[in-house]
Amino acid sequence: MIVAVTGANGYIGTEVVKLLSAKKGITVLPLDLEDWDIRRPATDIDPNVDVVVHLAALVKVGESVKRPTAYFYTNLVGTKNVIEKFPNAKFLLASTGAAYDPTSPYALSKLAAEQIVQELCPDYTIFRFFNVGGREPTNPEGLYKATIEASIRGTFTIFGNDYDTDDGTCVRDYVHVDDLCAALVAAVGQPGTKNIEPIGSGKSYTVKQYIDAFLQVNGKLFDIELGPRRSGDNEKSEVPFLSRFVVPTKNINDIVRL
Repeated sequence: MIVAVTGANGYIGTEVVKLLSAKKGITVLPLDLEDWDIRRPATDIDPNVDVVVHLAALVKVGESVKRPTAYFYTNLVGTKNVIEKFPNAKFLLASTGAAYDPTSPYALSKLAAEQIVQELCPDYTIFRFFNVGGREPTNPEGLYKATIEASIRGTFTIFGNDYDTDDGTCVRDYVHVDDLCAALVAAVGQPGTKNIEPIGSGKSYTVKQYIDAFLQVNGKLFDIELGPRRSGDNEKSEVPFLSRFVVPTKNINDIVRL
């Protein structure tokens, strides 16, 4: 079995490539930006693969508000180009939990990418990732990356403390990157579900609860500041149900540990 992985050098892609490469009978075709800019059709890549794990995307909510065209072009046109390059492959799309209630160009672009996959791919599974953290902080993303940067800077800003939640900060489901990658790898060897599969832990925390856990586990590495709401942020992003591919093995302390 030949498995192409786009975004192969990213936070999630690095681990997925490692796990797949360790499995007998699987040959991995890792693809990253230096191999293929997915915004343009590829001409020198062998289309004969069995499975595509499509991770390559622009993923920053705040940036998407400022650069919506770039996000739609990369995440929508890029996905179309990957499908057209590998028309006969089972397609595993990395989407976002924010697609359940899209309030940013990022979430809307991923929702549109889902629709393209549903229309063009004969065999597919769509994975909606929730907030990912944990493991070696190489190419981290999201709130996990923000806490690492805050540890260096000395301050962390919570954007918005007036939401309709227990402590006024946004609510998120946080999943450990190892659990997320294990779910993706499990799906590679299974028929496409032609469904949307939520990938989370099944447990939700406010941003403040996440930060409190981070400081308790790692020590007081920064002070907390309050800022205004950030455009594009959902008040709540919680897993409606867990995908059958997910077997949570990590808790919030594992997720926040540096």
